Amino acid sequence: MTQSDCGGQDRFRLQCALRRGVVHAVWMMLAATASGAEPIAGSGFTTPPTSSAAATAPVLEAVRIVGLTDGSGSELARALRCRPGQTPSRRFVADDVESLLATGRFAKVHPCWGQTATGWILTYEVAEQAPPVEVLLGADEPGEPSLPTHASYRPKLVVRGQDEDLPGDDPSPAPPARPMFPPVRPVAPEDLETTGGQTAFALEEPLADVKIEGNVTIPNSEIAKHVKTRPGRQATQSMIKDDVDALVRTRWFASVEPVVTRSDAGLVLIYRVLERPIVKRVEYRGAKKIKPEKLAALTNLKVGSPYDVSANRECARRIEEMYHEKGYAFATVELKKGNDRDDREVVFVIHEGSKVVVANVEFEGNEFFSDALLDLKLQTKQRILWAFGGKYDPATIPNDEASIRRYYNSLGFFDMQIEHALKFNEDKSRVVIVYKINEGMRYRIRRIDVLGNEVLTEEELRQGHQTASGEYYTERKIAGDVEKMRTQYGQLGRLFAKVDAVPRFTEEPGVVDILYKIDEDKVYRVREINVHIAGDHPHTRTNLVRNISLIQPGDLADPLKIQRTKTRLAGSGYFESDPQNGPRLDIKRVEAPDWIRQPDTSLARGQNRAETEPAPAPHSVARPPVQQPTPRTPADDEVTDEELDQFLRVIRGQSPDPLLAQSRGPDPVPQQYIYDSSPLGDPLNPAINDPDPLWNQMPPPEFIDIDAYLAEARTGRLMFGAGVNSNSGLVGNIVLSENNFDILRPPTSWEDVWNGTAWRGAGQKFRIEALPGSQVSRYLVDWQDPYFLDTNINLGVSGFYFTRFYRYWDEERLGGRVRLGKQLSQTWSASVALRMEGVHLGGEPSNSPPILLESIGDNFLSTVRVGVTHDTRDSAFLSSTGHYLEFAVEQAFAEYSYNRMEIEGRQYFTVYQRPDGAGKHILNLTGNFGWTSSGTPIFERFYAGGFQSFRGFAFRGVTPVENGIEVGGQFQLLGSVEYQVPVMANEMVKVVAFSDFGTVDEDVTLDNFRLSVGAGLRVTVPGMGPVPIALDWAVPILREDFDREQLFSFYIGINR
Repeated sequence: MTQSDCGGQDRFRLQCALRRGVVHAVWMMLAATASGAEPIAGSGFTTPPTSSAAATAPVLEAVRIVGLTDGSGSELARALRCRPGQTPSRRFVADDVESLLATGRFAKVHPCWGQTATGWILTYEVAEQAPPVEVLLGADEPGEPSLPTHASYRPKLVVRGQDEDLPGDDPSPAPPARPMFPPVRPVAPEDLETTGGQTAFALEEPLADVKIEGNVTIPNSEIAKHVKTRPGRQATQSMIKDDVDALVRTRWFASVEPVVTRSDAGLVLIYRVLERPIVKRVEYRGAKKIKPEKLAALTNLKVGSPYDVSANRECARRIEEMYHEKGYAFATVELKKGNDRDDREVVFVIHEGSKVVVANVEFEGNEFFSDALLDLKLQTKQRILWAFGGKYDPATIPNDEASIRRYYNSLGFFDMQIEHALKFNEDKSRVVIVYKINEGMRYRIRRIDVLGNEVLTEEELRQGHQTASGEYYTERKIAGDVEKMRTQYGQLGRLFAKVDAVPRFTEEPGVVDILYKIDEDKVYRVREINVHIAGDHPHTRTNLVRNISLIQPGDLADPLKIQRTKTRLAGSGYFESDPQNGPRLDIKRVEAPDWIRQPDTSLARGQNRAETEPAPAPHSVARPPVQQPTPRTPADDEVTDEELDQFLRVIRGQSPDPLLAQSRGPDPVPQQYIYDSSPLGDPLNPAINDPDPLWNQMPPPEFIDIDAYLAEARTGRLMFGAGVNSNSGLVGNIVLSENNFDILRPPTSWEDVWNGTAWRGAGQKFRIEALPGSQVSRYLVDWQDPYFLDTNINLGVSGFYFTRFYRYWDEERLGGRVRLGKQLSQTWSASVALRMEGVHLGGEPSNSPPILLESIGDNFLSTVRVGVTHDTRDSAFLSSTGHYLEFAVEQAFAEYSYNRMEIEGRQYFTVYQRPDGAGKHILNLTGNFGWTSSGTPIFERFYAGGFQSFRGFAFRGVTPVENGIEVGGQFQLLGSVEYQVPVMANEMVKVVAFSDFGTVDEDVTLDNFRLSVGAGLRVTVPGMGPVPIALDWAVPILREDFDREQLFSFYIGINR
């Protein structure tokens, strides 16, 4: 055997190996296909039907191209990947279709299959209008798939109407130096993959050389950077696949084909490449508003890049899209050059036109809603001050119409119609959008029905509803009523209960009925709460999630508690809160839980269980079969005193709860959060937090598991801020905080520091704060654990330094506090705090009263304070309903001994709101009572006046005076009435009218009663933080001669 024969065999073995995976997969696919042509899923192609003759060895007998108008069929056919004698390949067919379309000559290419007695015929039908020419490529010999080259392959050309047995007109044409179109890639990456039962090949000996052939303009050195196969090493299938992949990804080549030959030195791996056409010039003609550099970065076209007609067209579309996004609504882009396969230059002709801005948005026909209110529903905004906003985007107009239509429908305007008109100026640089509205009539509710309720009566379900017959249809109120019904069922553990409000339109115009359709479903309890925290090095303890959760294992599965738990997790600051990475709580039903069974309720009332068998625990481990409760009569639903007493008579160590009952048997007891991360219990709380006397009367519950999926947020922050107000002057703010601190997790290695696990993970809060100011400064170090020992007890420790320049003395405080707090319920909380600090007063005035002289110099203050709070506000910030009430007593000991009591209350009323629930008018009533005994030092007495205290008076301007010096009082009674109204539809600006009143005196008396009235503004600026700018003007009506007045008070702050 000659050396050339050996090289040919090596080349044949390599090529066969490269195609064997795809051949095997397609062969099996064809063998499984039923008789009749069926499409390949997701491809749009038609697969050949199988038969007994062809299913075992599907071989292409011929490949045809139908629809050609010239004699170029042979050249096209030689570039196809599907060849006679091969086994059909789905990838080859897809590449052929893509390659034919890439020529730009055909509007449509459709592959079809036909069957003969000896094999298959693949026909590519191309869409051209000239009389079609059919090219038939026939295999010389059937049998093993051949891999012919251009030199050995002899196609036959058969014109439609001739006999196929006649010899072809094109004997052995040589391959063209430049094919008419480039195939996408001769070797696809998936063609190089092995399939089941196949083994990856490897050459028998190391490579003597690796060469590149076929490149004309691209140097070998640049190509070699993407080839990892090296001489002196054995080549494997995966190595060659990686090289082909890398070369294809460069987009420099239309084809990459690996070939192995043998030379005198040994095996040589050759990558035969066919370069794509190269772009010679790129021009963006007419680009003035957008720099050509930006357009070049958008298109990524440059001299020397691959020339691709379809890519050029896509670039033209992108340029036009960029102009439209920047407000050039009438910009067009023409592909002057680069739209033909023979071009080598790409020229974009850009017609920019004028930039269109929205000069105004008008509404016609709206009577029920104002223009300003409807403008809030629009995505399109008009230009402000001839410089800001006003981008015109035609795509937003349908969205705006849909938004206005939804708003009208939500308030009962079901017949509302809307359309728009555009008014351009002469040069089309400004447009006025006019929305024409036909509101129609507003529908009223005629009757309300409830369907599907059995556990709860209609009267119970509709108690406290906002919607009533005869009222206008308001979606917000109906949604609130639906939520109340769901809450009622949720409190019963009916997690998947459904309540739908279905409007039913009547024949009478403007009248609608509401039907509440209810599916009560079953009772569920929580079995486990599983916590999954994403990341390579999660540092947050899973117990922190369970501490935040409002629902625990054994609780009734209340959907409201589950939703609030999700909200609390998102707002905790420990975890991400955005829609993509925010907390996700997945609920899974526990299929057939056989680890708990219900008590036997088959005994009649009054029958003694001891007469038949020993009385088991109310809930026991499910070893016997589960017995379902028998049907009960209405009288049986009552609970007698004896039953209730028997239920409550539980000695320590026993429990009627099914989860705790596991401890009696060999089953594991509920584990504890303190000692491990099991989700089954808490040593300081019962496993079932709401034992119900009706537990024995309830149907057997089913169980769910809750899986919490969380992603840790950045909890460390460095913030800078500044504020100025009429009480404290200018104050800076520098804060370094960590909101997921763990004081018991010091670093044990440098890895703990680098991956962020040191000092983090327990949900504790650590804060270092510096507030330097012109009149007052404070420096603070604070640590608190909101879930001390995995309970709902809050423990905090802080140290601080405080200094303030008062009117008659300077004050410095250095000390610390230890505080404990506990959330008793959703609205009640209690706290106790120990305060110890050194207080230094300096700057003694010449006429100092005795009470001031007693405190000049150094003082030591120690107190214990106990407080109780009741909070029902709808929001802790910018409240609109509810109240806040705090009662506190404080006892000083050691150097000073005195008693102190304070009561603070705030009540909020929503007097008016728009039908959509916004635009609230809020009435705020505030009161503050304080009393302290004799012996209270001057720096702990009561003072009033200034912003947020007593407007119309200066800071500390309301107080008893001795020798012309403000000395504070032992009694304080202050009140305020404030009414707040938004003056803009978006509520950015609000007006307040207020009256402050009260007194500060030595004794409990109202002899020196003061009163002021005033008005102010609240301006919300999103870029300055959530706290609005507050500007207040007040005039004292009742005052004392020694009071200090201040007509204007304010607060302005910014935080970053």
